[in-house]
Amino acid sequence: MLIGRSWRFAPRAVPTIAAAAFVALAVFLGRWQAHRAEEKQALQDLYESRMAEAPVRLTGPVDSADPLLFRRVHAAGRWIGTGQVFIDNQILRGQAGFEVLAPLRIAGSDGAVLVNRGWVARSPDYPKPPAVAAPEGDAEVAGLATLPPTRFLELSTEVISGNVFQNLSIERYRHWSGLPVLPVVILADKPGPGLAGLEARPDTNPARHREYEVQWFLMAATALALWVGLNFKRVR
Repeated sequence: MLIGRSWRFAPRAVPTIAAAAFVALAVFLGRWQAHRAEEKQALQDLYESRMAEAPVRLTGPVDSADPLLFRRVHAAGRWIGTGQVFIDNQILRGQAGFEVLAPLRIAGSDGAVLVNRGWVARSPDYPKPPAVAAPEGDAEVAGLATLPPTRFLELSTEVISGNVFQNLSIERYRHWSGLPVLPVVILADKPGPGLAGLEARPDTNPARHREYEVQWFLMAATALALWVGLNFKRVR
């Protein structure tokens, strides 16, 4: 294709296909980052609105976690000490350890709710969990209704060893324990004896995804500009 009298636009097949593939990939990743930013912003907005609502008392099983997520909740009942578990590879202030969870049988109900009692550092006996006494007796727990992380990587098929979980999910715990636990976890306001308290704020950072979105779209535009520029040839 002649452009004026001294330039010719002559793209070759292989570079054109490579450029088109890269631009398509960069645009796809940019749109994916935009979607993730919207998800994170919606989660942050939900957290802030729910924190302003009145606390909810848990009285029995619920069908869905959605109405409770990030609500302040209270539950009274009796600890099921045999159901205590340790979630491995949890980092607090740069140190590896375990989150310690135990089920609370809700008073007047057959249902139970998992309570995140806090964090404990690994001991010299690792991978065995530290000696953390299981809770006993009646209790009343207050905290934030949360969900276990849904995105995690597992490199082994051995995801549970005794009462140590590599990652927690409600269904995985139900299957392991046989308990009909609610679809949320209470992050306790007061950690158990010898345990460190955990922050209740969700992991949201929409700005970071917006930055990645801009970077991918800029890369797509740069690749397109380079393809156009490199395919102009001066006619001699």
